[in-house]
Formats: sequence, structure tokens, C-alpha cells
Amino acid sequence: MSDLVVMLGDSLSAGNAWNRAFPGLAIRNMGVDGDTWAGLWNRLNEVAILQPAKVFLQIGINDLLRGAPPDEIVAGHRRIWRDLGKKSPETRLYVISLLPYLEEALPGLPPNLDIIYINLALAEKAEQSGLDFINLFPLFADEDYQLRLDYTSDGLHLTPKGYRVWEEALRPVLEP
Repeated sequence: MSDLVVMLGDSLSAGNAWNRAFPGLAIRNMGVDGDTWAGLWNRLNEVAILQPAKVFLQIGINDLLRGAPPDEIVAGHRRIWRDLGKKSPETRLYVISLLPYLEEALPGLPPNLDIIYINLALAEKAEQSGLDFINLFPLFADEDYQLRLDYTSDGLHLTPKGYRVWEEALRPVLEP
């Protein structure tokens, strides 16, 4: 077991300089642009071989944007949780909620209410599995459950200001 922290997910995880935000920690950003839960699951061995102390998992928005039903995304998460637990049993897994997006910027996609449903299901299943769930959704949503304009560059991806919000939410679990 190392003291390594892994940020695991899609472009939202990949898009931040986590090492700069937490300079005293060994952090490996394993976010991949456009990734889905299945793509992430297929590269889980790359994570497990590192035997990290902590993994912060945030995945699912690309699945939703590609038409996957919410229950499939939750099931995909559970598959990742189970397999990572088997392959790296000492790793502490933190499940991070999906973030809202700006529906106006991405018309024709499922509403943010689907993301709220997914997050509620992830929170429940994480608790049942003894995992930590970090709900970022309320920190990023405006009063209409849309991604706040000052936190996004395109309605989905985050600005530096948005990443600072995410970093501050993780600071209590990353910095003793």
C-alpha cells in the first residue's frame, strides 16, 4: 500500500491539475477524456496495480450523454466498486457525485433530474457498501439545478473557479 491518491474518471477529473492543488500529496490523475464507466472498468487493473491509499471516483456523465439509462450507470459504478475492492482491498474508495450540466447548452439530453436520481442511488448504494460518498452536486447547481455559469466554460466542463470548489470539497479528506 502506497500513500498514492488516484483521481479516476472522465474529462472532469482529467481537466484539473490536482498535484498543483495539493502539492504535498502524491496524486496521479487517471481521468480520461470521454470515458464511460465501462471504459474505466476496462482499465481498472492500471489502478489496482498501483495499490493506492485512496481513489476518488467520478464517472457517468458521458454514459448519460450517450443515452445510458440511470440504473445502468449505477450498476456500472457498483461493478467498479466491487472489482476495485477485490483487486486493491486496502484502497479507500471515495465515490463522487455526478455534477449538473447546463441543459440550455446541451439541448436534447436527459434533464439534470436524471443526475439527481443517479446521485441519490449512488449515495444509497455507497452507504450500503461502506464507501464514502461526496455529493458535489449542490455545490455546483444553481436554484434551477443547472451548472452555475461561473463554474463552466461550455455547459459541462469546469472553469478554474469550478475546480477550486471541487478542491475545497475534497480538502478535508485529502489533507489531515
